[in-house]
Order: sequence, then C-alpha cells, then structure tokens
Amino acid sequence: MRDILIVLGMCVAAIAAGVLLYVYGPEQVREVPNPAPTEQVAANSSEPVSGAVPVQLLDAGTNAGAAAQRKNIAAYESEGFERLWQMAHANDGAPIPSIDFSKQYAIGVFAGTKSSGGHSIEVSEVRDSGDTRTVVITLTKPGPGCVTSQAITSPYQIVLVPTSVAVLSRVERTVETACQ
Repeated sequence: MRDILIVLGMCVAAIAAGVLLYVYGPEQVREVPNPAPTEQVAANSSEPVSGAVPVQLLDAGTNAGAAAQRKNIAAYESEGFERLWQMAHANDGAPIPSIDFSKQYAIGVFAGTKSSGGHSIEVSEVRDSGDTRTVVITLTKPGPGCVTSQAITSPYQIVLVPTSVAVLSRVERTVETACQ
C-alpha cells in the first residue's frame, strides 16, 4: 500500500510540474503570436495587396531537434527566430542566419514526430487576399505498402516571406505518396 501511495504521489508531482512548465515554461516551446503591426510597417503598406507572395526556402530537414508535436510558427523578430531555429536544430551547432526583419519574417512548419521515414512538410504556397495572408501547408505521408526507413523522423521547413500587416491563416493539405 505504501508503494502505491509513493507512485501516486510521484505521478501527481509529475503532472503538476508539466502544468507549470506548460503555463510558465520555456519560451522556445511556445508559438509566437502574430504581433500587432508597427507604425513603420503600416506606413510601408498603405493598401492591401492580393496575389501570390514570394517564398524563399531558408532551411528544411527530417529531424527537427526539439519539435515533437505538429506546429506552425511565425517569427517576426530576431529573438523569436532564434527560438524557431532552436526548435529545428536543437544543439547541432548550425549557425543562425541573419535576417532583416524590417523586410521579411520567417515561417516554420513542423510535422511532429513520425514513426518512419517517407513523411515531409512544406509551405507550398503563400498568397495575400485583402488583409489576410494564407499559408498553404502540404503534409506528405507514405501510402499503404510503401517501403520506408524505420527511423523516427521529425520533418520541418523554414521559409522567409516579405513583411506584411496581413493576418495569417493556414490551409493544410495531406498528400499520400503512391508506391509501386
């Protein structure tokens, strides 16, 4: 009976620690909210723009160092970008690229942990329509019968897009790879 109480107490303590970390925890695991537009940015974009937005691939891989769950993150300033980069690279020593945040910002998409190879994620399109910027995300997974590696993967992609005051929205598509 005493052992059960000890195990139960440890479980309650672990849950309490998890809740505290979630509420007050490390900033690198929190999503960066879409900040209010600054006066400088608003002055540069007097009118909403519509159409395709140029996307520059900054980084992609199959093993995000610290992103076990599916998430999308926008980084509008260098501190947020450092946290985003840390999610992708953890402690692999990859140098953090320099970004001019007055002209562009970063969007990171993370597929989360997958139990095999054959999975990928990408920002396939970004388009503006009025005051909304839509990010189209494509998740690719292996179809039935596909031969894949049995390694645990965590696909991610980081892109740069021009600065905008538009509100971000997303559309997610899942594509299944056909296997022969």
